[in-house]
Amino acid sequence: MYTLELLQAINDWQATGIGINKTQIAERIIEHSTELPLEFKKLNAKCYRQIALSGMNSLLLGANMQLPETYSSWTYDKLVSQNFNGGVPPIGYLGVIFVVDNRVPEFEVVINLFELFKDADFLAACEKHKNEISSYKTGIGYFMNKEAEVILKIERLTTDQVWAYGGYSSSREELAKMYFKHTPNQNELKYFDKLVKQGSIIIGGNWVTGKEKDRIVKLHITNAQRLTRGR
Repeated sequence: MYTLELLQAINDWQATGIGINKTQIAERIIEHSTELPLEFKKLNAKCYRQIALSGMNSLLLGANMQLPETYSSWTYDKLVSQNFNGGVPPIGYLGVIFVVDNRVPEFEVVINLFELFKDADFLAACEKHKNEISSYKTGIGYFMNKEAEVILKIERLTTDQVWAYGGYSSSREELAKMYFKHTPNQNELKYFDKLVKQGSIIIGGNWVTGKEKDRIVKLHITNAQRLTRGR
């Protein structure tokens, strides 16, 4: 069941799955996983995916309220999605975390790696063939189950599936200046840091969820549709 071909395909996905060959690799996983039990081919709970959108893709998401998607990695762990590639994407990109569950139409579970890596026979097969698997140390040997990963094939992502938006606050110094209404000295900055810590406030990159996320989604759609319609 756990053939060397399947192990190599999974390894290639974990090592290079976000590259230009991801469709080819995903289809190899499908080809060599037909005998796997159903538990490794279904979604058990909500899963998440972070995407850094360029200006054009951000505009398309808002204007069309959807983006085309294909084979991609998702995670059951919200923290993994939030911290992926260093967390909130750099200024100039829109960070979005999407969420899917079994109610999403037009999706397919390529393989549930999270469940697979909990299977003792699979782990034994990995250990047995590790010297035969190309780039094992940068694939299975490195990631194992660190990312609680599921590989999905989804036709499109919609604004209804947005779970979080990433953004940046002003700098510590700028926020302190707004608080004190003048340029703060070192003692004032220390006092400001104490207030920030007491309030559990995050300065810099942060993910927005819940009602504030919903407000941003509506604003995103409104602004994008206005720009694309020339109004």
